[in-house]
Amino acid sequence: MLHLYNDGSVLKIITSRELVNIPIWKGQRILDSEHANIIKSSIGENIKMLDSGYSIIKYKEENADGKLVLSSYLIDGQHRASVIRDFYSSTICEPDFNVTVTEYTVDSESDAIEYFNKINNVKAQQWKMDPNLLINKYIHEIEKAFNTNKKCLLIRPTSTTRPYMSSSTLREVLKENKHHLKNNKSDVEKFVDMVKQHNITLINEFTLAISQPNSKDSTLKERAIGVNFALAYHTKMKWVYDCLIKVEK
Repeated sequence: MLHLYNDGSVLKIITSRELVNIPIWKGQRILDSEHANIIKSSIGENIKMLDSGYSIIKYKEENADGKLVLSSYLIDGQHRASVIRDFYSSTICEPDFNVTVTEYTVDSESDAIEYFNKINNVKAQQWKMDPNLLINKYIHEIEKAFNTNKKCLLIRPTSTTRPYMSSSTLREVLKENKHHLKNNKSDVEKFVDMVKQHNITLINEFTLAISQPNSKDSTLKERAIGVNFALAYHTKMKWVYDCLIKVEK
């Protein structure tokens, strides 16, 4: 560690190969190959010029054994990192070099989105142009509605077990329905209101179902009722499409 910033982020040194092995955060902008080529042309053969300008987020996620581990994702500097990655793939036995990264630990995907917006100064028009940024907007509002208890997040980063929801899974479903997403704040709020109502409907259905003998998935439904969150019960999450269509009508 080189420095601790006032916002809690940390300036660190890692190697260039460690950097390119860090997965890209899924809420990043879509990689612009033209921008990467401009960077590549500007440095020529001096790859070590790309030794700064990277931000990493870290948050806890469940591994295959169900244990919480601290995982890292590159949230800023993906174009520079892609140039380094391409460089290593086209050369033999090229040594590592040190790079500086800013590392920030977050509790949720919503926190990651807020940090991304802060360091990138995302403007309103960019939401419309890049579907990943628009998806971030939806995830942020959904998490704000349901992750009210910070000690027990209902929507959790990456993988988790039901009745809790994975924000990565939610992101993928929203991506499948990206043509129905709106860049209008009121439409996003309407969507979230419908999602909240759908959750209440499911909870009521589960309460009735478990009172019947031989109820299907009774343990999972009881757990959902216990945390008042049923949106992860149906793994394909068709409710995303249904609520988006209702907003359009």
